[in-house]
Amino acid sequence: MKNLFKYIFIGAIFIGFSACEEDDGDENITVLVQDTVETGAVLRTIQIISNELPIGLDAGFSVQIEEQDELGGDLLQSVDVFATFADNSPDDGDTTGANFSEFSLGTIDATEFTDDQPFGLPRVTLSYSSDVLNAGAGVTPDQLFGGDTYTVRLSLNLTDGRVFSVNNAGGIITGGFFNSPFQYAVTVTCPVDAAYAVGNYALDVTTGVFPDFGATQDFTEATYSVTAGTGDTERIVNDVPFLPEFGDFVGPITFNLVCGQTILPNQALGGGVGCGGAIQGDSMGTDFGAYDPADDSVFTIGFIITAGDSGSTCPSAPYSSVLTLTRQ
Repeated sequence: MKNLFKYIFIGAIFIGFSACEEDDGDENITVLVQDTVETGAVLRTIQIISNELPIGLDAGFSVQIEEQDELGGDLLQSVDVFATFADNSPDDGDTTGANFSEFSLGTIDATEFTDDQPFGLPRVTLSYSSDVLNAGAGVTPDQLFGGDTYTVRLSLNLTDGRVFSVNNAGGIITGGFFNSPFQYAVTVTCPVDAAYAVGNYALDVTTGVFPDFGATQDFTEATYSVTAGTGDTERIVNDVPFLPEFGDFVGPITFNLVCGQTILPNQALGGGVGCGGAIQGDSMGTDFGAYDPADDSVFTIGFIITAGDSGSTCPSAPYSSVLTLTRQ
């Protein structure tokens, strides 16, 4: 089974540029890929168990990940875990003296992973309480408010000395085939009813047009299913086409309901579409949408669209996007 995965893993890395190669019917494709492609390694997200810190409740961050490399997990040495705190509510909660630099949450050794999973690849569940996160940032619960975030970043160390993290992973890795973002947003939230903003909503593009290649639209205006995600305040707009003029690029739009604002954590759009790097959506601590906690008939989602991966050639400049969703 590990050998089967090895060829799938290498083949997926190869997909991004195989169409540019001249076809040679006499050469075995498996040999060609193995001889010409330097493979990396990923930490695939199996399940986000918790990524919210509701005010007044005990909570934390927890995610199950799976390490994948060209030797079926045998290159795994360890995973370093880091976190960064961001005060996105400067008018609420005094975070004077807080640590806004990245701090360490420790190292997970390969021996802490288990490989009695599907495909025999190593998996582990990472869990960090709100107390641990707050201690690293030097803040107390009363200093926090809805919208403040922790970004948890993973750095994968291999036995051959190579290191992989968000800074050297392309779009097909972070937001596409492998679902390996190497980092996760953990948001301080105000609890809402589980049924709030769940159902069918018509999506209208209020602001934003993709600036490259003569595009005339971003997201397809239609009716979509909005479902609850991980935690009480995460919502997902399902199967939204992005840049439909250029292909069948479809993916979810995930956002959080945070004390009257909708906040989009950094994510690939359209299932990871990009040119040289995945096109990203991110509220970036300033561009938020809004919702009324007493009325979920209409709300907005506001964020910045950009290409966050190194080497990307699109879009030509970051721009704001505002989506309005109306219950049907």
